Amino acid sequence: MGHDDGLERFLGWRQVRQLTGLGRTTAWRLRQAGDFPDPVPISPGRVAWRERDIARWTASRGAAPAPAPATPPIRPTPPRPQEGRSLSALTAQPNRPASLIVSKTPPRPRRRTSPVIAEGQLGFDF
Repeated sequence: MGHDDGLERFLGWRQVRQLTGLGRTTAWRLRQAGDFPDPVPISPGRVAWRERDIARWTASRGAAPAPAPATPPIRPTPPRPQEGRSLSALTAQPNRPASLIVSKTPPRPRRRTSPVIAEGQLGFDF
């Protein structure tokens, strides 16, 4: 991580997050416990971390974790036939959304279309 030209490199939060894998809150908690490097103010309202401090902290944690294995691709499940309909009848309607094809719960009853207004209440009939 070091440079051969002797210049100190500062890292922004996004770079620190990429190198450490920590979230902002976790890094703050570790700093409060004295277990994470403090940032350096580089301008008003802007802080950065020294690259060498982050490298030392990472090295003190041991070997880098192995990358997560790639997840296998998810295969789409074929539509299940509705009662009384065959699978061929369902596949003959390619533009019909799957949510309309399979319905396990009965439809809910519709609400009343005219609101009940008690005496003395204002009605808004727009």
